[in-house]
Amino acid sequence: MFDAPGVHIVAASSSLSQDGTLIMGLGAAYAMKRKYHIAPKLFGEMIKNYCGHLGSYGLLLYGGMGILQTRSHYNDKIDVNLVKYGLRILHTIAEGNPTIMYNLTHPGLGYDGSKLPNIEKALAGLPDNLFIWERE
Repeated sequence: MFDAPGVHIVAASSSLSQDGTLIMGLGAAYAMKRKYHIAPKLFGEMIKNYCGHLGSYGLLLYGGMGILQTRSHYNDKIDVNLVKYGLRILHTIAEGNPTIMYNLTHPGLGYDGSKLPNIEKALAGLPDNLFIWERE
């Protein structure tokens, strides 16, 4: 996904560590942290300023990267309402910027590869410049 052109968005929580950085320890979030070393600090600061630790932000974008909130605490189950909220914001942004490609990791995939049906419905009808990536 990170080799594709455009904005790279990963599923994330709003869990901040003691030093205020966003906890990005698994999957695509961890890959983003490795590729963009500033991501945990940058998004942690944005979360702190916008909604605070364990708050609700929906979607945060900065330059060529972003996070879509799927849960509050990183150990929580995926919260369908948080995902839908972030997808609505992303849908509006993608529609308003049709020349930019938005690459999003599938926000409803469990670590076991299962998909949440309510999120599958929310992914229907997204703009053509919004691509959903699934891990193999």
